Amino acid sequence: MKKILVIMVLFAAFTTGLTAQVLKPVKWQITQKKVSDGVYDIICKATVDGGWHLYDTKLPEGGPLPTTFNMDEDETSGIELVGEFKATEKALTEHSEAFDMDLKYFINAATFVQRVKVTSAKAKLVGYVEYMSCSGGQCTPPAEADFSFDLTK
Repeated sequence: MKKILVIMVLFAAFTTGLTAQVLKPVKWQITQKKVSDGVYDIICKATVDGGWHLYDTKLPEGGPLPTTFNMDEDETSGIELVGEFKATEKALTEHSEAFDMDLKYFINAATFVQRVKVTSAKAKLVGYVEYMSCSGGQCTPPAEADFSFDLTK
């Protein structure tokens, strides 16, 4: 009897693990484009699953995590940020019941750009975009999309 009970518990645990899903409603494509000598735009394109939204770069304190551009200071060399990380299109605004505040967000897709300047003959940019997405009352934990580029003047 004990043997059957143990087998049933293990089977239940195994099948429950198989049905668990990691939600990833936002997919990223991060590229670089040379603007002029030693100046590049880092273009971060997000595709957002239907019914989900991705938050803007500027949000009120106490709310969800805004979308941010982050450099890994230990691995990045010869790079300076120029200006702010910003969206190329206007965000939607809606009052969130969950956070009890007005929040800016994107549905379907969003493109963000960070301009960088190369300060040495060869430079390396390593970092990540950190973001959060929600659908109704369900939110994903903060997530990251990594990138790495070798850039030249």
